[in-house]
Amino acid sequence: MASGTTEGKLDACCLTEYRPLPGTPSGQIIKIAGIDTYHVLGKDETSKGKAIVLLTDVFGLTKNPCMTADEVSDKSGFDVYVPDLFNGDPIASSLLKDMPEVPGENFVGKFVTSIGPWMFKHRQAVTAPIVEKFLQALRSEKAVTRIEAVGYCLGGLHVMLLGGSKLHLVDAIVGCHVSMTTKAHFEELQVPAAFACAQEDNQFSDAFRAEAEQILAHKPEIPSKFLVTHGTVHGFASRPNPDNPVIMKAYTQANDLIVEWAKAHL
Repeated sequence: MASGTTEGKLDACCLTEYRPLPGTPSGQIIKIAGIDTYHVLGKDETSKGKAIVLLTDVFGLTKNPCMTADEVSDKSGFDVYVPDLFNGDPIASSLLKDMPEVPGENFVGKFVTSIGPWMFKHRQAVTAPIVEKFLQALRSEKAVTRIEAVGYCLGGLHVMLLGGSKLHLVDAIVGCHVSMTTKAHFEELQVPAAFACAQEDNQFSDAFRAEAEQILAHKPEIPSKFLVTHGTVHGFASRPNPDNPVIMKAYTQANDLIVEWAKAHL
């Protein structure tokens, strides 16, 4: 989504997607702290002041995150926001053709070589201040008092930071196939945390997941949950293949976890 998008309308680039989910986004584009943000209005009047924020993967604010926001809002009744963290400069979702879709498939090198320069341009030192500014403005401009942050892949790193002891800017988090996380991120968590995990994920291995579960098990004051989905690899919760019923089932499970966690902890 390009910076300067006409408020209230989804432009053509916002609707592009390598494997688009069916349907048309029902929300609109607004600006929060100068950041283009997809917003879908929740239907539950008793939940006003509570919000779910989706922090995207490297493919940014295209059609699929909007459709996910619509489903999550419809099921939860909460307002859902999806900020453009990359100022209209995401990785092209067409590169998904080089990524595995089911367990046992291998990466194609083109994706790895393409993403390096982009990752430096949008490194944590650049994107983290955008995330923080957005959340602070969401509370001040929209009178939001309780926030669940949901992060996909790179966005998963940011939700770990947001729920940690140094920032503590949100009230609950859900990580979906998180990446770039360390033991320290789990040790520093201070808010209820749930994770939707792939069966096979080179960014969040079985061994690391077991270690993370053990760390949080020693923090009983912080509710935690890990969901491992069958037949999936990294990316299933954000860019699923709509023609694969196994992956779509896992995608729905991830959305249901987001809703369950928000209702329990906001």
